[in-house]
Amino acid sequence: MIKGILALFNTGIIFDPFVLCGILLGIFTAFTPDTELMENLFRQNSFYLLILLLSFLYNYLLKKVYKDDGYTLDYVRMALNIVLSLVKFVVSCALSIVFIMMLFAF
Repeated sequence: MIKGILALFNTGIIFDPFVLCGILLGIFTAFTPDTELMENLFRQNSFYLLILLLSFLYNYLLKKVYKDDGYTLDYVRMALNIVLSLVKFVVSCALSIVFIMMLFAF
């Protein structure tokens, strides 16, 4: 288990903003006593649309991908990065909830 956590730091995946936000929301969700409120949050489509919008803004403004010529944007790869950022957020949130529940299950 320790090797897996160290691998997150060695690869640098933990420093991705969407992974980090997903981990923080997962920890907050795992320790929140009102589970009904958190279930309602995760059932709303507007929550995922907000994350998708933030992903679009991050990838379009800060993490642009250019084609080989260096002048035109590669919209296909940027669209893939936007979707992957959403997936990274959701997966890191879910796995951090599971990790916290595993630690405090005893």
